[in-house]
Amino acid sequence: MNIEELLNKYFDGDTTCEEERELRRFFTQETVPEHLKEYSPLFAFLDKENKQAKEACTDHSSLTVSSRKTVFRRRLIYCMSGIAAGLLLLLGIAGIHRHFNAMPDSYVIIDGKCYTDENLVREQAMTAFRNVSLDEDELLNSLFDGE
Repeated sequence: MNIEELLNKYFDGDTTCEEERELRRFFTQETVPEHLKEYSPLFAFLDKENKQAKEACTDHSSLTVSSRKTVFRRRLIYCMSGIAAGLLLLLGIAGIHRHFNAMPDSYVIIDGKCYTDENLVREQAMTAFRNVSLDEDELLNSLFDGE
């Protein structure tokens, strides 16, 4: 196909990729006819841009591998930091709870005194139950005396 016809197709936007490559090859040669030299800078620029784009694609693929490693490391650091912060928060809450909860878990107050010894508390409770226990007659009398 004639170069001038390809130029017309190019400016109409009807060229294929192969035809555009042919135009770039033609205009990057040193022997371009005088009446077509005005188009040489355009196609030289396009050829240069095309080569830079190809180089950028190859550089981008190598950057992608290293950037994936960087992203993975960042995510790992963020996850580990979150876990550490959560553990620190739990330990802090547990420490505060112990600090404010100075009394032991099991205690009883008898006559204004606090007792924590289980055996002593059990003995005091059994003594109190024995003192309060009623026989059947006393129980029935206490239930029906209110009438």
